[in-house]
Amino acid sequence: MSIESPTQAVSYCGLCCATCGSHRKGKCAGCKSGGGFAKCQARLCARERGYATCAECTEMESCKKLHNFISKLFALVFRSNRKGNLLEIREAGLEAFVTKRGVSIGD
Repeated sequence: MSIESPTQAVSYCGLCCATCGSHRKGKCAGCKSGGGFAKCQARLCARERGYATCAECTEMESCKKLHNFISKLFALVFRSNRKGNLLEIREAGLEAFVTKRGVSIGD
């Protein structure tokens, strides 16, 4: 699947969709393009607030919607540090985060 913008390359919760095998094989569109878990509380909250990612939220580090049992499961399954990703996005910006991971935009 093609990544059209840095915003599309990263889920609200900090997973880098563009580096996910399921996304690259066309099996998951990513949560911003209709894939993922429709009732994800982090996604619903970020959308409601108009955030590209949870990194924009001042409550991110203590958020129960973001840091719960499911997030621990995601960390194992996706071998991802979502909180670390979000902190990096907050510090460097979404575009720099995506570029650092070698994601091609518009391919």
